[in-house]
Amino acid sequence: MLTKIFTVSLLLLFTSCNTSKEATQETNDNAMSNESSNHKIMDSQMVKDGFHLGEIKYLKDSECNYIIIDQTTKAKFDPINISEELYKSVRNDGEKVYYKYRPLRRMNRCPDANPIELIEIKKREG
Repeated sequence: MLTKIFTVSLLLLFTSCNTSKEATQETNDNAMSNESSNHKIMDSQMVKDGFHLGEIKYLKDSECNYIIIDQTTKAKFDPINISEELYKSVRNDGEKVYYKYRPLRRMNRCPDANPIELIEIKKREG
């Protein structure tokens, strides 16, 4: 009789340890999906406010050191005023940004990128 109780107790102990791992995994998955949905909400709000979604790329051996690649259209832009002190915080290769710009009618410094003037730029999470 004592061995049956001991066996049942051990069985319950081992199965309960496994469920806590599963519960932790489910909590992590929920946190990640909540974070992802928060980023999507923020993206849609910023687009509604007139921003575009993009990523900054550093070009080492080019006339234009930084370009912005638009996330939706994959268009490449050459922000001529990104060297200003105001935009220093976003001059990182691979930086995801929200940006507003004004297209410029002038000769291209880069063969693939169209010249623009940045009006406003903000870092983007995720």
